[in-house]
Amino acid sequence: MKMRMPSRVPTFLFAALTFVACAAVFTAVAVVPAPPAVLPLAALICIGGPALAAWHLRSFAATREPLTELRRRLRELPEVEHPLGL
Repeated sequence: MKMRMPSRVPTFLFAALTFVACAAVFTAVAVVPAPPAVLPLAALICIGGPALAAWHLRSFAATREPLTELRRRLRELPEVEHPLGL
């Protein structure tokens, strides 16, 4: 079974949606009188969510190009016989 890399478009859309949702949640927490104990938790989630999505985008973009380069170089290698004739 061949493993496929996920498409870039849904990954970027997920990151953008995460940023918008976290901005909306943080705005709601800041505008609506929330208990003081909720503010640090909301800040952690609203900063950590987009940071995690951006980290996923970075790792996704970093692994896609070297893999393509490796496959291209492997296709260029000549096929040879095994040295022991196996």
